[in-house]
Amino acid sequence: MVLMERTLWTEHPFERFARGASLIAGPVLNAIGTFYWNDEGRHGVTGGVIAALSSVVWLYGLLGLWDRVRAAKPVIGVLGSLLAVSGCFGGISFGLQGFYEAAFGLDKEASLAHLAQHPAATPLVLWLPGVTFPMSVIALGLCLATLKKAPLWTAVTLVVAGAVFPISRIPRIEIIGHAADLLLLVPMVALGLALILSRPERETPPGTP
Repeated sequence: MVLMERTLWTEHPFERFARGASLIAGPVLNAIGTFYWNDEGRHGVTGGVIAALSSVVWLYGLLGLWDRVRAAKPVIGVLGSLLAVSGCFGGISFGLQGFYEAAFGLDKEASLAHLAQHPAATPLVLWLPGVTFPMSVIALGLCLATLKKAPLWTAVTLVVAGAVFPISRIPRIEIIGHAADLLLLVPMVALGLALILSRPERETPPGTP
């Protein structure tokens, strides 16, 4: 199973395993976290911790995929990596928001009222990073498809997942949340397994006798 076209393959097998495991564990945790939403669509203590850890675990694998893009399109790869970092920061922030809401006994209205008292900081910590996560997923899918770095179906599914994700998270509709999680989970697991199982041949660098 080959994740991408043959290229100079310098990653150690353990690095491939770690990146692949990250691509699997991250969305799995994300999907589990949604099952802990309360009636208001808030994460709660357990769901918040799982959501935050999901982004921590997921980031390493996402950066690995952007490394593939950067090999062909350096500028796009770097910008995509920054989007992924920002998006995962948003995931951590929203997870911790749910954790602290539950820990301090705040409902949705009280939480939003407190956040409104910090109009400069709140967008930087929550709203803007939150937007960059689905943006990074859509951009990643488009890049993987355009550069033929992954099976087309995985890239297309990522684009759809990125579009559906904010629809599920902004109004916190649970059924759409599970659908968005599944759309993220399936292609990421496929890419993660492909990365773990792939053993590309090394190419001889140009100019090597």
